[in-house]
Amino acid sequence: MSILKILQYPDSRLKRIATQTVDHNDPRIQKIIDDMLETLHHHQDSAAFAATQLDIDNPPGIVVIAMAEEITHGPLCLLNPKIIEKQGLVSEVEGCMSVYPKDIAATVARAEEVKAVALDRYGKTFEIKATGFLARVLQHEIDHLHGIIYLDYLSKLKLSLIKKKIAKLNY
Repeated sequence: MSILKILQYPDSRLKRIATQTVDHNDPRIQKIIDDMLETLHHHQDSAAFAATQLDIDNPPGIVVIAMAEEITHGPLCLLNPKIIEKQGLVSEVEGCMSVYPKDIAATVARAEEVKAVALDRYGKTFEIKATGFLARVLQHEIDHLHGIIYLDYLSKLKLSLIKKKIAKLNY
């Protein structure tokens, strides 16, 4: 297993769209899952990763989530995840391992409750219904698979202020 590099904003690869159909029988996919889980374990301050935010060629539609103990006994792996239901709306502060996680965060409105469908790493279809933080994580990571980062939800003014802060961090 390998620890994968986390892409950092404004890396254009964060805008990539994941391969929409992931074949769980492909040994490359199983290796990517193992590497993503190793990366997740290595970065203990991270809740989850999408393949598109990591240094992977032609990233597949894979999400791994660390904090899913209420559903599984360990990290959750979702292949080809899709949100199929949304309810409510809540605005909360959000951050990202790909956007200066110790320095940058912003308030983003997301559904309060979601239902998603996905395959597990062995190809079994399952549904997951989530509220609160897990619902936010699912939406955040599935957005990554579509080339969307949470900064894309901000107004031009808020985004401009964040870009200025990032510029200061890079000096």
